[in-house]
This record gives sequence, structure tokens and C-alpha cells, in this order.
Amino acid sequence: MKYFDIVNIIKNGGATLNKSGESVNYNRGYQVSKRDCYTLNAENVNEILSAINELLNTITAGEFVGLWVDNGLIYIDVSERVERLSAAIVAGIERKQKSIFDWCLSRCIGLEG
Repeated sequence: MKYFDIVNIIKNGGATLNKSGESVNYNRGYQVSKRDCYTLNAENVNEILSAINELLNTITAGEFVGLWVDNGLIYIDVSERVERLSAAIVAGIERKQKSIFDWCLSRCIGLEG
């Protein structure tokens, strides 16, 4: 992962990266966080780059590094792709997540309330 790639991810509002650091997109399924890792200032590109590279070196096959930007902060987690909505909801609730990501609709599904 390079400095330039991080700048583009921040501009685009986030990304999901596979173990090789490549941005992925799917037509179906749900992305569910396995563990929240970092909340960083979106202006600290070098710190973000370091955090992403550290996670890319530790994730296993089938895991992803997720990034999303909100109000000047970038949130970084390790996630997995789950095919069935019911299984994704259960996993998200068990992991105390606020939402899961629906690849088909390209939007988050809230799990609170």
C-alpha cells in the first residue's frame, strides 16, 4: 500500500482491501467487522498507511481490512464477507457492531434499535 493509494481511499470515503492490499467490490453478500482496530485523523496519512500495512501483514485468507471516513476520522477494522443476511446480522450483533455493509445495495444496514 502506498501513500497515493491512501489519499485516494480517503477522497473516496473508504474501501475494503484484500490481503494483497487491493480494493475489492462484490455484487452480493455482506461485510461484517470482526474487530475494530483504529480510529485515526484522516489527515495523518503516514499513520494510516502504517496501520493498514500492519493489518495487511496479519490478516488471514478470507479477511479484509475495511476503511471508512466520517467527520474527519478514518475507521479501520478487520472484516469478513458473509453470504447470508441472517448470518451477517447475527455476527454483527454478537460483535456489537452498529452496522453491516450490504454489497448488493452498496449501503450499510443498521443493527441498533
